[in-house]
This record gives sequence, structure tokens and C-alpha cells, in this order.
Amino acid sequence: MTAAVASPTERLAPRVVLYWLLADGLSAVLVTGLAWFVGRPLLSEHWENWSPLLDRVLLGVCATFLAIALLSAPLAFARWRYGFLDDLLLMRYGILFVEERAVPVRRMQHVDLNRGPIERLFGLATLVVYTAGNEGSAFRVPGLGLARAQDLRDRILEARGDGRL
Repeated sequence: MTAAVASPTERLAPRVVLYWLLADGLSAVLVTGLAWFVGRPLLSEHWENWSPLLDRVLLGVCATFLAIALLSAPLAFARWRYGFLDDLLLMRYGILFVEERAVPVRRMQHVDLNRGPIERLFGLATLVVYTAGNEGSAFRVPGLGLARAQDLRDRILEARGDGRL
């Protein structure tokens, strides 16, 4: 019988919500804008069965898409947890489908920190860990403050015996 692994308790940096809202919101506005201002006129012009009802359906789809983009960031933040327990990196995330991972340090091949321009603007970093194996051989812990991401990276390297960078 195996012992149960503790649940992760650490949270992402709260400013990741604004970062996700900006990134997802801009994408949603772009897609719905194209659908409404480009797709709708083209469809109504070239499809003889286009009707005001289909206009309302398309508007509803666009509004739903925008609402999902706005709601997913705070929901994802509320569900994301991570932690480091002995030689395991623990993660739990997901909104509808919750995934829990416990990755032993001995399986970790290398560790990267990614910081895109918007992440740098918000003082955030994404810890990327590559593991041995095929399925899920790389995973990410997004929305970490830069100092916390560097600390986690250094802790993983020390646990592997690689020392500090």
C-alpha cells in the first residue's frame, strides 16, 4: 500500500489573473470581432438563407466566447495550486477537468524559466520542467513571481545535485 501524497497549497501570483485576462481577452475580442464584422457580412451576402435569427445566434456565440475568456482567468487562478514536498513537485489545476501531478525530482531532465514581454511587464515567469518519458514530458507552472520562480528552479537543481546557477 502506498502513502497518500499531500495536496499542494501554494498559489500563483494574483497578478496572473490580470495577465490572463489581457491575453485571453485580446484574443477573444479579435476572434469575435472578425466573426461579427467580417464573417457575418460575408455569410449574409453569400448565403441566401441567412436570417436575423442567425444574426442573433452568432451574436450569442460571440458573447459566450467573450464571457468564457473573462471568467476562465479567475476560475483557473482559484483552482491552481503547486508545492514542493521533499523530492516531489506537486501541481493541481483545471476548471472542469482537474489534473493532479506529482513529479519526482529524479525524473526532471532540465528546468527553464520563460518570460514573454507581457509576463515581464507583470513581473511574472513560467517555470518549465522537462521530464524523462513521453506523455507529459514537459509541464509548466505559470504565473509565478520572478523571485519565486527562480527559487523553485534553484531548489529543483539543488535537489538534483546540480547546485546553484
